[in-house]
Amino acid sequence: MESHRYTRPARILHWAVGGLVLGQIALGFVTDAAPRERAESLGELHAELGLLILALMVLRLSWRLAAPPPPLPATVGRWNRLIAASVHRLLYLLIFVMLGSGLTVWMWIGGPLDWFGVVSFSLPDLSNADEFWLSLAGYTHEYGAILISGLAALHISAALWHELVLRDRLIRDRMV
Repeated sequence: MESHRYTRPARILHWAVGGLVLGQIALGFVTDAAPRERAESLGELHAELGLLILALMVLRLSWRLAAPPPPLPATVGRWNRLIAASVHRLLYLLIFVMLGSGLTVWMWIGGPLDWFGVVSFSLPDLSNADEFWLSLAGYTHEYGAILISGLAALHISAALWHELVLRDRLIRDRMV
């Protein structure tokens, strides 16, 4: 019988990245609403966590290429397969877009990026760059957060639908 279960590293990376992305979305919105003096330290944490997500996503994508995901069970219909694959691809794409636009915004603000006190990255200073491209990065990051929130909600809702309504054990058998 063919296994429909993801490998342990794939499951660990899924839950780690998923939890961090949800935390980043919340932290980003909190940072935007915080007073300036608090927003600065929250922004630094947001950038540090972004670098952690980048490292985990590179690992995750590498692992996915080395150990492709298992096929969905035959009981999953054609449209559900198409939707699931599309949502997964869009989530991967949006996470990398968010990482790239966030890094660009950080370079626009200027200064090095200290990663949890372990290593400091000197980044190019884009503070004098063309306003159009910097604004585009900022808007991409802002609206990307809304898009990724919607896709994450769809992804989580589908998982809950399978687990609580259909009770087909699809999620439990594949991801837990």
